[in-house]
Amino acid sequence: MANDKTTEYNALDEIFPIKEEVEDFAGNIRAFEIHCEHFPNDTFALDAIETGKDCKGYIFRAYSEASPFSALGELRGKMRRALATRHITDRDGRYSLLHDTLRGRITCDPEQGLQLIVDGIPLNLYDLEHILSTHEGWQFRLEVVDPSEDITR
Repeated sequence: MANDKTTEYNALDEIFPIKEEVEDFAGNIRAFEIHCEHFPNDTFALDAIETGKDCKGYIFRAYSEASPFSALGELRGKMRRALATRHITDRDGRYSLLHDTLRGRITCDPEQGLQLIVDGIPLNLYDLEHILSTHEGWQFRLEVVDPSEDITR
C-alpha cells in the first residue's frame, strides 16, 4: 500500500500543469503554464513559462523543500513583481532604458544567437549595444543569478 506522501505526490499530476494569467505593467494579460518537478530529496521546482512565445517570453522558477504549494506562492509573487515593472521602451525600433535597471533572462537562439529577454521582448546584442551606448561614461554592475532567485527585490 502506498504511503501518504506517495499518494500526495501522485496527485500532483492531476494538479499540474496549471494555467495562469497575470497582468503586466501595460495592462496586458500574459498567459503562463506552470509545471512542477518533484526531486527524490523531496524538493520541488516549479517553472512558469509564458505560453505562445517559444521560450522567448517570461520564464520564472521557484523551489521549495516543504511543498509544491509553498513554491507556488513564491512563484506567483515573483511573477507579479516582475511583470509590474517595465525596463525598456521602443522608440522608432530602438530600445532605451526607462530607469537605471535592466532585468531579464539570458537565452540563445540558433538563428539569432545570444539574446536577453527583457519585459518579455528578445533583445539581441545590437539592441543591448544601443541601450548601453546612450550611457557612455556611466558605471554598471552585471550580476548573473540562478533563475530561482528573485531579482525584483
